[in-house]
Amino acid sequence: MTDEKFQRSDHDQCVYVKTVNNEELVYLMLYVDDMLIAAKNMSKVNKVKKRLSSEFEMKDMGAASKILGIEIKKDRVNGVLCLSQAGYLKKVLKRFNMSNCKSAITPIGTHFKLAFVQDDSECIDTVKTPCSSAIGSVMYAMISTRPDLAYAIGLVSRFMSKPGLVHWEAIKWLLRYRKGSHDLSLVYT
Repeated sequence: MTDEKFQRSDHDQCVYVKTVNNEELVYLMLYVDDMLIAAKNMSKVNKVKKRLSSEFEMKDMGAASKILGIEIKKDRVNGVLCLSQAGYLKKVLKRFNMSNCKSAITPIGTHFKLAFVQDDSECIDTVKTPCSSAIGSVMYAMISTRPDLAYAIGLVSRFMSKPGLVHWEAIKWLLRYRKGSHDLSLVYT
């Protein structure tokens, strides 16, 4: 990317930016073998694709509709871009056997009084109860499209070294909230 005069973003190591004609920007988002290219002018995008395809084996999938579990919906007429992980969230619920659970309306219930486990006998078996895996799955959504999950993730994450039953119940509550709000998305105008 740097050979093509792209500069890596200081804010996200997967984002590269190139200035064209001293004013237009071309963005290239790269994660392992998935890539998105964005610019105001489609000819700039095509030029980058042509150049990169001469160096690398590439497959052009056309206009982006999904990447890394994030669904992309564009309304060019109204200038709206929506990013959603509804499909990903449904898979997460299924993975943790919570597809048929009741939904919750808040990310964390006010009745949870979380504290560190004092006695090892209060700890749950993390092999049978996948607390860390559930938190990681929710965290991916939080980082990508669901900032509303940040407080609850931060709260339950504090106790992952020695989780107890109340911590698992709080995580399940968070999953229940995701069920009721799985169709929320980030909207850019």
